[in-house]
Amino acid sequence: MGKIHLKTYQFNSESNPRSRGKWYPRIEHYSTINTKELCRLAAEDSHLEPSEVVYILSALVKQIEELVFNGHTIVIPELGTLSIAADTRTVESYDDVRCDALIRQLRLNLRVTPQLREELRKVRLQIIKGL
Repeated sequence: MGKIHLKTYQFNSESNPRSRGKWYPRIEHYSTINTKELCRLAAEDSHLEPSEVVYILSALVKQIEELVFNGHTIVIPELGTLSIAADTRTVESYDDVRCDALIRQLRLNLRVTPQLREELRKVRLQIIKGL
């Protein structure tokens, strides 16, 4: 089971006067793991060399991009479902529907598996005291 540290911050932005001066927790991120390190760690959990994992990961990313960007949904059983979603606007008439004007943004969605969602519920949270 994981343990997530939270750091306490005070809201000081002028963007939301009702929240100004109030306190909130934010997840403390310790590092960014790059592809080389991720592949080295994955190699430790398998019988593959780190260079083989790099090649496999590169091939998977290429295929995921190509498939998802061409309308396919990809299910990775231990992780979740990857798909493209669009933020769109509405119009009054069927004849007014156009891609260029109504699509605000495309997103890559990851809907995690129920098992992973359950594991997220088990993660222990801890507030780090002191600023």
